[in-house]
Amino acid sequence: MRRRLQGLAVAAAVVAAALALSAVPSAQAPGDPFVDRIIELGTKDNKTLVWNDYASNRFGGRETGSNSYTDAALWAVWQLKQFGLDARLEKAGELPVGFNRGPWFGKMLKPTEKALRFGTPSFTAGTKGIQRGPVVILRADPFSIPGRAQAGRPVARENVEKKRAAVQAALAEVAAKKAAFKGAWVLIAGASSGFARDGRRGSKLPDGSPEYLDAEMMPPLTKALIDAGALGTIQSATPPSPLQPHQNSEPPINILDGFVASWDALPVLPDIKLLDAQYKEIEALVEKGEPVVLEFDIRNHFKMGPIEYHNVVATLPGTAYPDEHIVIGGHFDAFSSGTGGVDDGSGFAPGMEAIRLIAAAGAKPKRSITFIGFAAEEQGLVGSQAWLKQHPELHPKIVMMINRDGSPSAITGATVPETWYEDFKAITAPLASLNPRWPFVLARGVPRAHATSPGGTDSSSFEMVGVPTLNFATSSARIGPDGKEIPSYPYSYAWHTTNDLYSELVPYAEHQQHSALVTAVVAYGVANLEKPLTRAGVYLADGLYATLAIGSGEETRQIMTTLDYVNAPLATANFVRIVEGKAPAPAGRAGGPPPGMGFGGRGGRGGPEQKPIGQVLDVKDGLVSMQIVSDTQKSVAVARLPRTLNPKLGHDAAGVLGLSGPNVFYLTLQKKSSLNRRSAALGTVIAGLSHLQDLKKGDTIRAVRITRVGDGARDFKTDDEAFAKLLGAKK
Repeated sequence: MRRRLQGLAVAAAVVAAALALSAVPSAQAPGDPFVDRIIELGTKDNKTLVWNDYASNRFGGRETGSNSYTDAALWAVWQLKQFGLDARLEKAGELPVGFNRGPWFGKMLKPTEKALRFGTPSFTAGTKGIQRGPVVILRADPFSIPGRAQAGRPVARENVEKKRAAVQAALAEVAAKKAAFKGAWVLIAGASSGFARDGRRGSKLPDGSPEYLDAEMMPPLTKALIDAGALGTIQSATPPSPLQPHQNSEPPINILDGFVASWDALPVLPDIKLLDAQYKEIEALVEKGEPVVLEFDIRNHFKMGPIEYHNVVATLPGTAYPDEHIVIGGHFDAFSSGTGGVDDGSGFAPGMEAIRLIAAAGAKPKRSITFIGFAAEEQGLVGSQAWLKQHPELHPKIVMMINRDGSPSAITGATVPETWYEDFKAITAPLASLNPRWPFVLARGVPRAHATSPGGTDSSSFEMVGVPTLNFATSSARIGPDGKEIPSYPYSYAWHTTNDLYSELVPYAEHQQHSALVTAVVAYGVANLEKPLTRAGVYLADGLYATLAIGSGEETRQIMTTLDYVNAPLATANFVRIVEGKAPAPAGRAGGPPPGMGFGGRGGRGGPEQKPIGQVLDVKDGLVSMQIVSDTQKSVAVARLPRTLNPKLGHDAAGVLGLSGPNVFYLTLQKKSSLNRRSAALGTVIAGLSHLQDLKKGDTIRAVRITRVGDGARDFKTDDEAFAKLLGAKK
């Protein structure tokens, strides 16, 4: 852990200096013929959906460890070589056993005949041909008790004991009614998460506890059911999204994966996840004593390992700085309950097309542009982690990483650090009027926290080693067959579900093609800068920060300051509390982000306008005075605060944040040394300093976001107990 005081000082000094020294743009000159050619090709001969069609429909669900993934990766390398690129496979890992999914069928035979909507997690057992039998209910319920570690924290001891006791009850029930389970399909309790009944994998946390408790506790119950002669288990699966009238007519079911440790430990008992409405219907019939007979034919197949899997990598070498790279990424794998048309066909295919457009245009960028189709993203960002581990020498040489992993949307803009703004303004100028549906809007952003552990998508792997990543804004709005606007694509309709199909993308063909073209123009522009993009002002150093959103609509201004919790703990705690209340909001995103603030994520411009939480009281005498008045603020309001000073930070420049009352604060417009003996300085502005001159009396404060980076900031408590101690210590 860094020393707290040192971290705060460095955070403020480095970022502020970087913003002050941001240089004039060095992008390619207007009218670059290669940009014009890229746009011409991307407009008239865009092949984005061709690459998705091959991967999704010619090879099928690209499950890591499957023949489909291996074959699709070989094709992708061949295809990228046809573009004239240096393309290759780079090993990402291996599995002890492979998995290949065949077709699956199921129906109710009695009391009436009807088709069943279901799936099975990958790496789980299929049936032994066509198998039919009655239905019984297992009453004991170890399945509803949470058993997965969250955010690196072990499963709660209470849940461990509850689950252990419930498993024992289920074992006793099977032993007591063994004859009833023979030759029967067993309804088990709980709502399916999509993962396998017997756990996803046997991975351990640093303290030795299991990541997936089911992997440790469920196998004995499964064995008991097998020994009793059960045909398989059936669990209820609730659709993660309602039916969409203009999409696939079948309800989506989350179907993810299990794990097989070795060939001699192949799963035997099928693990069926059945549409909740049908599950409830069957359960009700059984409860009434009516005989129910089901039939399933599930063709899940395995392959002896070890099975290697690879990242797909292709490079267009730079002409002046070939060791510097712009990386375009998207994961190439998918869960095999679908075909990966959306997740992540909507990501890798535009990336693959982007690098083709650049190469086909004959462009010779100064820096190398590398496309990576990552393996095993769905298993925990394995492919991106492996690639970075194999290429540590490239970490400081990767200028920027563009990752696409989300809905089949069109890129509509980007939020970039102030230190990048002028370069991006020149690079994206041709995109402003490229398509009237999606004019490119460039926004200034503030420095952000970088990922410290793998999570979400492959860009986090790059953030972990300090590589700058670019966040595009996107839109998936379109006009439906009835002429009415469909405002957005419901990503949960396809994400990790049986509806993750190429057909989901067809209505969004233009969105996909536009995104490929925008990616190509931006990647080429960054690769062709005279000087590489700076890393200054991109990520935050360890510390505590506040980002204020002041104004409304397109006039919203972002101002980011440090918060000196080390030298002004009481005042800082009070400021955080009037924003967040008694406890931090999830991920520290109290009060925001409001529309257009560009706080990161998978894209998009945010939701509806939020109710303001405060306003600018006055602008005079070198100060901008502001006040927070909200329900949150009122819930933690104090009548007065003891006067405190900051021994390490004075009011010696513009952009100093200070507290002048329990819910009143200010930002200096100039040096105000007279305040040093009257008020506690809380921090200094590190982004948006120029916006201070634009603020005026009556401007609304739309939101304030508190960001914690590093253990010290995360350990700074502002709950009632901690705040009371700070008050008591001061008194």
